Amino acid sequence: MRILMINARNDTDVTHSRKGMYAPLGILSVASYVEHALDGRISIRVIDEDVELLNTKIMDDFDVVGFYSTTFNYSQSLKYAKIAHEAGKKTVFAGPHPTALIANILRNQSVVDYVIINEGEITFTLLIQHLLNENVKLEKIPNLGFKETDGTVHINTAVHTNDLFKIPYASRKFINHEKYIENFRDCYPEQSHYRHGSVFTSKGCAWRDKTNGGCVFCARHEVGMRFRSIEELWNEVRYLKEEYDVNYVWDASDDTLNDKDWFIEFVKKRPSDLQDISWLIYSRVTPINKALMPYFHELNVDEVYLGVESGDTGVLKSATKGQSPRSIRRAIETIANEGIRFFPSFVLALPNESEASLENTVELVEWMVQFETLNRASATVLMPIPGSPAWFKCIDKKKEEGIRLDLDDVINLPDLEKYWAQHFCDIEHAGIVEYKNKIDELMSTRAKTFGDANYNKVSTLNKTSVSEHGQQSQI
Repeated sequence: MRILMINARNDTDVTHSRKGMYAPLGILSVASYVEHALDGRISIRVIDEDVELLNTKIMDDFDVVGFYSTTFNYSQSLKYAKIAHEAGKKTVFAGPHPTALIANILRNQSVVDYVIINEGEITFTLLIQHLLNENVKLEKIPNLGFKETDGTVHINTAVHTNDLFKIPYASRKFINHEKYIENFRDCYPEQSHYRHGSVFTSKGCAWRDKTNGGCVFCARHEVGMRFRSIEELWNEVRYLKEEYDVNYVWDASDDTLNDKDWFIEFVKKRPSDLQDISWLIYSRVTPINKALMPYFHELNVDEVYLGVESGDTGVLKSATKGQSPRSIRRAIETIANEGIRFFPSFVLALPNESEASLENTVELVEWMVQFETLNRASATVLMPIPGSPAWFKCIDKKKEEGIRLDLDDVINLPDLEKYWAQHFCDIEHAGIVEYKNKIDELMSTRAKTFGDANYNKVSTLNKTSVSEHGQQSQI
C-alpha cells in the first residue's frame, strides 16, 4: 500500500514566524512509526508544503492520502482531499483542527473518509492494517472517527495516549532537512553559523492542567504532562548531529521548564560528545530564576522564548496567564544579566483589553528594548482558534445571537478575530492593530520582528501572525 502524507500550505493571510524552518515532527513521527510497524507492506512519502509545493498529479500514485491540518491550512487540505477522493483514494485528516472539530468535519465534508484526533502513531497504524484487510475492526480503533455506510458519523469511544518512552524518535529521511536549514539562514543571515534541528522533550502544559484550560488563546490539546526518555532524547540529538551536522536545537515543546527538576536532570545527563550543541527553549516567565542560570549555561541555551503577552496586570489575570508585569521584568532581567538572548511574544486583544492596558504593554516594551540581548520579538492579535478557551467563549456568544459556530468546520479566522475584539475587548479591532504596529516599531529599534525574510536589522509584520504557543506550533 502506498501512503502520501501532506502538510498543506497555509492558504490564509496569517503568517507564522517559523514557517519552513523546522521539520514537521508530528507527521514524521507517525510516518516513522507506521513504516516500522508495517515494514514491507507499505511505502510512505511525506510532502511539507512549507518547503515544497505539491504537484497534485502525484496523488494518482498513492492509495491513501493523509493530511496534517491546522486551522490555517485546513481549507487547502480540503481542496487536495477533493482531488484525492474523486480519484478513489482514501483520505485521512489529523492534527489540531480535526482534533477540535472531528464531528463537524465528518458531518460536513464528504471528501473526508477518516479523522484521527490527538496522537496518531497507533491509530494510523491500525487504520492502515484495517485497509490492508488484516482483521482490524474499524470501530475498535482508538482516536478514530469515520462515516458509516449510511453517512452516520461514528466517533470511537476508545482513547489512546502514547507512552513517550515507547515511541522512537522521528526519522528525518522522509524530508530534505537541508531545505529547513536554508530557510532559517535566509531569515536569520547573522546566525548562518547555526545548522538547526528540532526535537520535543515533553508533551502537555503543567499550567493548563493546573488551571483547567490555561491561557485564553491556547489551542493545544494534550492533557497531562508526559516527558520523553532523557537517554532517547540525547540519542535523537546525536542523530541530528551525525546525520545532518546540526549544532543548534529548538525544543518544540510547550514549555521546556514545565518541570524544573526534569530539566536539571536532562542537562546533567548530556553526553560529552554533545557539549557543543546550542539550544532555543520555550518558557513561561514564572519558572525563570537565578538558580537555573548555571544549567542554562551548561546546556548552551542561546535563546529563550518568553510568553510575555501583556504589560497589564488586569489583562494578564483575565487571560489566565498566571504572571504579572513584575514577574515578567524579573525574568527578563535574570536572563539578560546572564548574557542570554531572549525573544518576547505579545498577544494583544486579551479579554478586557483597552487603550489603558495597551499603553501599559507599550511601557513594558519601551523598558525591554534597553537590553542588548533582546534578539527577536513577536506581537500578535488574538485569534480564537478552535479548541482554545477564546473559541468556546465565541461559541457561547454566537449562540446568544442564534448562530451555531459550533457546527462549522471551515473557520474565517480574520472575521472571528474582529468578532472577538468587538465582544471581549474595550477597544476596537482597528485600535488594537494600531498598537500592534506601534509595538512592532518600538521593538524594531533593537529586535527583529517577524514577517519579511529579507531584512537586515529589522523586518515589520503587516499581516496577522500566529502566537508560537497557538495551534500552529503543535507537533
